[in-house]
Amino acid sequence: MTWPVALIAELAARRCIPFLGAGASASSLAADGVTRPPLWPAFLAALREACPAGTDFAAVDNLMAKEKFLDAAEVLLAKIVPADFTRVVREQFVQPRFTRSAIHLAVLDLDPKIVVTTNYDDIYDTFCRTGIARDGYNVCKYYDEHLVNDLRSPVRLIVKAHGCVSDASRIVLTRSQYFRERQKHGAFYSALDALFLTNTVLFVGYGLSDPDIQLVLENATIAARSSHPHYALVEDTMQADVEAAARASYNIHFIKYPAGRHDEAERLVRDLADQVTQFRVSHPA
Repeated sequence: MTWPVALIAELAARRCIPFLGAGASASSLAADGVTRPPLWPAFLAALREACPAGTDFAAVDNLMAKEKFLDAAEVLLAKIVPADFTRVVREQFVQPRFTRSAIHLAVLDLDPKIVVTTNYDDIYDTFCRTGIARDGYNVCKYYDEHLVNDLRSPVRLIVKAHGCVSDASRIVLTRSQYFRERQKHGAFYSALDALFLTNTVLFVGYGLSDPDIQLVLENATIAARSSHPHYALVEDTMQADVEAAARASYNIHFIKYPAGRHDEAERLVRDLADQVTQFRVSHPA
């Protein structure tokens, strides 16, 4: 697979925003050298265990079987007290003490001005704020008020569109939470819409099923069509009709790797970072 030269050029010019999904953290390892960050099914299973004894899970089981994870989360959160939700979040994402993944390293080497993520974990955040990147990164959650200031400054920026484990009470996990927070923090989401409208986006570790991403992409596509697509690195599992519909609806070019070969995804992102570095050297302007 060859990365499009247009994407390499836009990343080199910092006109492309990497958007990190759960797959970007999936190969991170905990301090025990075995545990990895949970994906949706595992995290919802942990929430299920925190529900009161005797809870009827029939609706949850039905939703999980259909991979309607946001709706399953809606049902589970209605049954869990906030303190238990915070406990589960810390047990799943904080206490294991995860280290950065190979994708995190490659994305840092891309040296983008902006990285957006819907991940709750702080693995990439912590990695960026250590070592040579210690003084170069700000983290902006959706409820912070410094996004526009950071965008206009030289600082590198990590935008956390769904919150962070640092404040579990403000994590956006369900559809109703998303729409509520979008209403309450309209300025943040307007700025995010503008970023999608004026920049190319590269999705890594993401399945494009999140309503936040769908809404932003729909708004950007409707507002102004462009011959420059967004890009998504995805497993080669999509049906042809679904892929065609997503390409037409969201102006997305899919870059595929073999199903289940997440090591190949890591290799591809590493290769992309190397090509972007070489492009910057050969095109210093």
